[in-house]
Amino acid sequence: MKKIALLLALSFVLFGYNGEIEPNLDVMPVLEIEVEVEKIEKFEKFEKFEKIEKNETEPTAESDFDFYALLDVDDILHDIDFLVQTLEENFPFMGVVERATGVGEPLDRLRDSLIIHAQHGRLYSFQFENLIRQYFHDIFFSRLAHLDINPAYLPSLEDDFLDFFDFNPEISAQPTIIEEGKIAVIPVNPAFFNGFAAPMREMQELQRFIAQIQGYEHVIIDLTHIGGGWLHTSVETFILPNLHENVYITEFAFITSGTFPQNTHQERLAMSEFFQLMGGSNFFWGRETVGALVPAAEFAEQHNLVNMNTGDLENFAYGFVIETLLRSTTSFSRPSFFSRLPLLADNIWFLISPNNGSAGAIFANMAKEAGFTLVGEQTSHWNSDGRAFFELPRTGHIISMDTFYITDNTGRNIEEFPPEPHYFNRPGMDALQT
Repeated sequence: MKKIALLLALSFVLFGYNGEIEPNLDVMPVLEIEVEVEKIEKFEKFEKFEKIEKNETEPTAESDFDFYALLDVDDILHDIDFLVQTLEENFPFMGVVERATGVGEPLDRLRDSLIIHAQHGRLYSFQFENLIRQYFHDIFFSRLAHLDINPAYLPSLEDDFLDFFDFNPEISAQPTIIEEGKIAVIPVNPAFFNGFAAPMREMQELQRFIAQIQGYEHVIIDLTHIGGGWLHTSVETFILPNLHENVYITEFAFITSGTFPQNTHQERLAMSEFFQLMGGSNFFWGRETVGALVPAAEFAEQHNLVNMNTGDLENFAYGFVIETLLRSTTSFSRPSFFSRLPLLADNIWFLISPNNGSAGAIFANMAKEAGFTLVGEQTSHWNSDGRAFFELPRTGHIISMDTFYITDNTGRNIEEFPPEPHYFNRPGMDALQT
């Protein structure tokens, strides 16, 4: 299956900031995006499904548009058992769920609830999907560890269909100087997290603003609107240019003995070894390099993870190290799609909130580990790794889940204890007012 083709024009100059060369902000790459016709047709089907759910149009009898297909009860019951067994063997967060929700034996409750609905009456494909999503939300409190159900009517995961979706809403707030020569605030446009191809107009305008405020005493970067997405553009824009030296972030991960987490680990390890053989680390913005598997109890003892939950530890087979390298870009010129200036501010503040989940929460943690100051509220618990997908064999729905249980350097799980700010909001104030 073809991917979305990115055709980059060759008639532009790429600049990196080295402290002496000022980037030419008027020279920007021309990016043309060619989208496969078949993919557009699938996206149109998704839009049609949304209209049918809202009773804005009637379903048709298209053979490949089966979200309204009536499911056989035996198939539903088979897939419920398959779902529960797969989660039991691969999903490492059951202890976290029980502690956070007070729900004992969450998988038994999930199975019982779904079976009651399956036996009660006829279920269409989208109804079964909605039931699973409802119980995931109720029992696993929202999208813990990216546990979610993907509709059966969407194309296969290999199509990268999710590239069509924006994970964050646009905001109208613009970078603003609060006090001339002293304080400026940059509301991060969520588009910076919506894919590698950052919005060029926004990037160019942002770089002009950064050039205007260089040397200010305080620059406030507002992340409070950012949920999930991709880290590439945001880390290269707001963190790397403002580092004085390289920063290594070490995390500690555990997995069950299931097939999915072990496969994900081996794929990640093979990738990191390949790039290391090519002459250096392959990561700038994400958890890319992993270590070898070590028996879980031995691993926890080796790294002195004294705050590790002992009940959780008993359910894990292996532990391993995940390392992230944040390379400072202030000391050398490097090729890039965009020129990115450092802020050169005396103080850089990042505003965070519970809206920050997934990439938003990981970004907040990176900023904190890199030495920047966080202000606001604790981020969301949606902050794991080791994504895996599996298909329910008879109904065709696809489940996504994280399989890496990651801890900080004391053993606390980052889903249960997500990044906290250095300074919490003052009473009656939001993060910016604080």
